[in-house]
Amino acid sequence: MLDRAIFMRDSAKMNSDPLSDVLNLANARCVLTGKLFAGNEWSRKFQRNETVKFLAVVKGSCWILKESSGVEATVFQAGDVVITNGAPSIILASRVDGLEGASDAPLKRDAEGNFRIGDGSDFVMIGGLVEVDEQRCGFLRASLPPMIHVNGQTTEATKLRWILTELAEETLRQRAGSVIAITHLAKLLFVEALRLHIEAAKSIATGWLTALDDKRISVALRRIHAEPAHAWNLEELAKLSGMSRTSFAVRFREIVGVPPLTYVLNWRMRLAERELSETDHSVADIAWSLGYGSESAFSNAFSRATGCSPGRFRKESMQNYLRHRHHGKRRAPELREQVETGDIQRKI
Repeated sequence: MLDRAIFMRDSAKMNSDPLSDVLNLANARCVLTGKLFAGNEWSRKFQRNETVKFLAVVKGSCWILKESSGVEATVFQAGDVVITNGAPSIILASRVDGLEGASDAPLKRDAEGNFRIGDGSDFVMIGGLVEVDEQRCGFLRASLPPMIHVNGQTTEATKLRWILTELAEETLRQRAGSVIAITHLAKLLFVEALRLHIEAAKSIATGWLTALDDKRISVALRRIHAEPAHAWNLEELAKLSGMSRTSFAVRFREIVGVPPLTYVLNWRMRLAERELSETDHSVADIAWSLGYGSESAFSNAFSRATGCSPGRFRKESMQNYLRHRHHGKRRAPELREQVETGDIQRKI
């Protein structure tokens, strides 16, 4: 078996992909939570939820509004995908004048397990959420804006529409292997929506996602992720990006939000947290794998960045794991009841 500590040290041979790195770090898994059918005149408010959610329109169109955002309502139509990240309440309505006063009463499932509003099925939407490791999802959550609306009608969105069509088909036919197919298609939908957002927002927005498509800054990000143990300095990163030290430092901070070497430290610490919580590698081995010359140098850096020592972090991570595992067992009957009664509708 390949030892992961050595693998991390020798990862310069990899073609790193920062987005995949961050999704894997968070153990991100996309899960469908329901399908909504609506017809005639209808409206519904979906209350704020701290999880990362996604909504995809399979058929028809409606109006969508992010409450208290100051942004006008927009059309949400077949092929479109919306991703929310702890956003305020989302309101959907068949008519723009139906957004005001929309009910937030829990939806009920029909005999087939679908949610319904109004009469008919002029509008069909799939809802899902991104399950993550709560201890390691901070990087992902900080990288996503409160709401992303991806237009599925553009030429660039051809693949997104295909994935959505296949996903909807899998939910209908329920063929052998549909559970794993739906899981993978849902994650593909999420990733493709992020890709389209990155491409569309690169000229008008800043943030980590935007940096992934910046021709200069993305080069540095990829190398940092590919070689976390390397002794990076500002001059070397600037040279990789084809910029002067000053220009690179300013541009990196403007787009990513932190200085380059702070980003290097933050990424190392996130990798260290994963190693401490998931493996039995010694602190000395983890320190070496991340480029630190000694265990004490790593421990000091980790303590300054996280507020606790590596040993204490490992102990608390194990305690949290055992507590969440026990909590999950106790919650299982309650969650089954919520699904049966439709009280889990806020996750759509």
